[in-house]
Amino acid sequence: MRLGGFRAGRLLGFRIRIDYSWFVVLVLVTWTFASWQFPVDLPGLSRAAYLAMGFSGALLLFLSVLLHELAHSVVARSRGIDVAGITLFIFGGVAEMRREPDRALDEFLLTIVGPLSSLALAGVFTVLARVFGNLGLAPAEVVAGTLAMLNLVLAIFNMVPAFPLDGGRVLRAVLWKITGDPVRATRWATWVGRGFGWLLIAYGFFLFVSGVQFAGIWGIFLGWFLTGAATSAAQQNELKSALADFVVSDVVQGPAVFIPGEISAEELVERYFLRYPATAFPVVRGRSIVGVIAVADVSGLSLDERASRPLYDLIVPIERVPAVEADRPLVELVLATRTGNHDRMMVIREGEVLGALTGQDIEGWVSDRVGRSSR
Repeated sequence: MRLGGFRAGRLLGFRIRIDYSWFVVLVLVTWTFASWQFPVDLPGLSRAAYLAMGFSGALLLFLSVLLHELAHSVVARSRGIDVAGITLFIFGGVAEMRREPDRALDEFLLTIVGPLSSLALAGVFTVLARVFGNLGLAPAEVVAGTLAMLNLVLAIFNMVPAFPLDGGRVLRAVLWKITGDPVRATRWATWVGRGFGWLLIAYGFFLFVSGVQFAGIWGIFLGWFLTGAATSAAQQNELKSALADFVVSDVVQGPAVFIPGEISAEELVERYFLRYPATAFPVVRGRSIVGVIAVADVSGLSLDERASRPLYDLIVPIERVPAVEADRPLVELVLATRTGNHDRMMVIREGEVLGALTGQDIEGWVSDRVGRSSR
C-alpha cells in the first residue's frame, strides 16, 4: 500500500515517482552500511566517514534499482506496452505497466532484461572497485565492491522462480508458452511464489531463534512481502479470468440521463437518484457537459443545503473526470479504481456520452456478477 509520494522528474520519457515509504528503507540501508558493513570491511575510519559511505551506498543501491526497473520499462515500451512511470518505494521499485503483455515472448523479454541489467551493473561496480583500489581510494573501493555484490545478489534473488519476482514472471512466460493459457500459467506461478514466501518466513524464524536476529528479521520481512504480493497477484488473476468477456459499457445501466445544473440537490435526489439505479450522472449547462454529480456529493448535506444549493456548486468539473472508452476491458477499469486512479469517469463511444460511473457502481456490478458466477 502506498503511503503517498511525489514526482522526482522524468528519465527516458518515464515519470519517476518516489513514495514516502522509500525514505524509511533509505535510512535503514544507510544505518546498516554505516554501522555494520563498512566498519568491518574498512576499520579505523570516523563515524562521519562511515555515514557518508553508507548514505552514498544507499543512494547508489537505489540508483541500481531504478536502472533495473528502467530496463523493464524500455523493453515494455518497445513491445507496445505503455508504462505510466517508475515508483521507488519501501520494497525497492516497480515499473507501472498499464496492461499485461499479449504474448508469452513479450513477457519473457521484458522480464529477463531486469536481472540482466543487474548483472551488468555488478560488472560495472566490480571494475570501478578495482580502479578505485589502484588509485588508493579505499572508501570508494569498498562502496563499489559492496554495490557489485548487492547487484549480483539482486540478479540471483530476482531469478528465483517465485511470482511476482522476475524469475516467477519468466516461469509464467514459459508455462504460458507451453499451455497457451496465461490464466493457468499465472495461477501456477503464484502458487510457487506463495510457497517460496512461506519458506523464506520459516527460514527467517530459524535464523532469528538461532541468534542471527538481523538476518532473520529481514528474511521474515521479505517472505511476508512475497507472500502478500503473490496472493494479490493470484486474486487479480482470478478477477481477470472472471471478467475476461466484459467491457466497460456492460456496467452502464440504461440510456444516458443528463442533469440540468440549475436544479437543487433536493430535486436531484427526488427526480433522479430515487428513480434511476445509477449513482452518478453527467451535469449539463445548455448543451455542454460541465461535470459529474454523484450520490456521495450530496449525501452529507443537510435538508436546508439540499434545498438551496444548485448542482453547479457540488459537481466535479468535467476537466477532472477521465473519459473512458466503452469498449475498454472492464478488468482494467476495476484495477484502476482499486488503486485509486479513478473515482468517477465518463463512459463514451465514438465521442458520444453513454453515462457516468463511480467506483461504487463498478464494484457493485463486479460483486454481483462474480458472486452469481461462483454459485
